[in-house]
Amino acid sequence: MSTFEQGRVAPIISGPGSLQSLPARLSAFAAKSILLVSDQGMVNSGWVGKVQALLDSQLPTSVFVAPAGEPKVATVNEGAAQVRALEQPLVIGLGGGTALDIAKLIAALAVCQRPMEDYLLCANPYVGKCPSIMIPTTSGTGSEVTRTCVLSNAEGRKLWAWGEELTPDLVVLEPALTATLPAALTAATGLDAMIHALEAVTGQRSNNLVAASALQAIRQVVQALPAAVAEPGNLSARQQVQEAACLAGLAIDNAGTGIAHNIGHALGTLYHLPHGIAVTLGLQAALNWNLTGHEERYADVVRCFRADAEAREMPKLFEALLAEVNFAACLTPFLPLQLDAEALLECMQASENLPMANNNVRVPSGEEWRFLANRVVEVWQLAQRQEQAA
Repeated sequence: MSTFEQGRVAPIISGPGSLQSLPARLSAFAAKSILLVSDQGMVNSGWVGKVQALLDSQLPTSVFVAPAGEPKVATVNEGAAQVRALEQPLVIGLGGGTALDIAKLIAALAVCQRPMEDYLLCANPYVGKCPSIMIPTTSGTGSEVTRTCVLSNAEGRKLWAWGEELTPDLVVLEPALTATLPAALTAATGLDAMIHALEAVTGQRSNNLVAASALQAIRQVVQALPAAVAEPGNLSARQQVQEAACLAGLAIDNAGTGIAHNIGHALGTLYHLPHGIAVTLGLQAALNWNLTGHEERYADVVRCFRADAEAREMPKLFEALLAEVNFAACLTPFLPLQLDAEALLECMQASENLPMANNNVRVPSGEEWRFLANRVVEVWQLAQRQEQAA
């Protein structure tokens, strides 16, 4: 038996047409203005204009467009200055994990005058927040339901922020918003969701409620991600993967992640690899090592891949999923990079990345750290050779 506490979950609206219900929901927030936080890709796709028109019919809506790439401390400070100038604002995040993380932090900073730097790594408690709604347009991070945000400081270090105030007040899952995602981005973000769920259910802080959401998330990714990659307009598959990302987000919000995310964050800091690609590489490198002595923790997970599978088959089934969604195509633009095992080893052991390793099903110690760093480089070099041979 164990004692645990689950975090608050925002109301969630899911399914085709859910975005159209948004104006009718606004009166619940007693807001007088809206800051719509998004990114240039969503502007170019026309979705920012459509959503702004939808909102403007109810409340004056201004837009903050986040720069491309990982969220940055400076971007959050810029957005916070904009929201503080609004009267009784409501913050709405529209985009992938970057836009949503920035929107959540802007909502928290709206009611104070301190900069983002003061809240990194839980350095200070938040003093409140303005209301916020999150509308994801990718299906991976689960940021729409988590109390965690990931962002880089001025030195490029990938850090995190956490707080109850980062929980949104409403989540809208509209599958049509993900239909224009390129195949490689659909694959990488869907794998990110699957790895969130896998690390949450096998990690040190797992419990029965976490397992319920995490295992369902894995089932839905395994069943629907290949179709979502192969058929961009398949809204049924898109909805399944979108819901899986949300379920996985709930799982990591209560149980955390593990060594694949430790490695993924280090790869993000050193080489700026996209998050979904980086954590997939991390799991490829660590999965066999994770399993050794902990097969029972993977018994339910592997049956999400195939009902009669045994834990020892987990690496083979994971690699089969990667082939099915053509993960190799996700790697291609980045393969000219040369990874340095020593630099990776040092970054994996940095203070901001240790909590993920310490929550892993198997906690690394001593020379195991070097083994894992070397394994990442081996996996990367194998991918390079396969690309050259293709």
